Amino acid sequence: MTLAATLAVAAFLALGSGGCTPLVPGTGSSTTRSSGRGVYHTVRKGETLWRISKAYGVGVTEIREANDLTDSTIGIGQRLLIPGARSAKRVTPAPGTRTAERSESVGKPDAELSWPLAGRRRDSVTSHFGPRTDPVYGGTQFHKGIDIDGAREERVLAAADGEIVFAGRMSGFGTVVMVDHGARLITVYAHLSRAIVSVEDIVERGRPVGYIGSTGKATGTHLHFEVRYKGVSVDPLDYLP
Repeated sequence: MTLAATLAVAAFLALGSGGCTPLVPGTGSSTTRSSGRGVYHTVRKGETLWRISKAYGVGVTEIREANDLTDSTIGIGQRLLIPGARSAKRVTPAPGTRTAERSESVGKPDAELSWPLAGRRRDSVTSHFGPRTDPVYGGTQFHKGIDIDGAREERVLAAADGEIVFAGRMSGFGTVVMVDHGARLITVYAHLSRAIVSVEDIVERGRPVGYIGSTGKATGTHLHFEVRYKGVSVDPLDYLP
């Protein structure tokens, strides 16, 4: 788990339920250049660290360490050393994800997430982001995510490529999965009946991470979905189609 992700998880746990060092971009037009230690890959539009890792068969952690990366943020034109690689590989761009033009100046992540439940639309949201009446204790509470209607044991899907940074029980949220998508963007999936991933697993957009349940402080079966940017909860609907 990266330092940024570790800090984000620690902050999240403390609240309860409630950077990278880029390499100098290459100036040539080639995608890769051979090195005695591996191959240099120049990041192109739509490529993510996880997809580069998959294409070359080299672990994300190995690539991070070889390039002194403290998280998974990369940018178009950035040159990455792929340790142990001997030849260039084709990287399939991530659908719906646009790599930052310059990794060292990433502002709000330029990314679109997928709905974490198949076939959902905005009218599937039963409780929105923002102030609301607490369904269990009453009184006003700030809802840090959205609740999405779903059937018990329905598959919960990763909203984008990423790394699992938490999978387990959390007070109020029951069984929770958290995915780090790089660029200091984390998604949270709560009230699951069970998780089917483990910390440090790499997941692709649309891969199941668990199943809908009603664990924790929940009045019924649903998915509580959060998006956190730089450790702050933001409205998930701003990232969903």
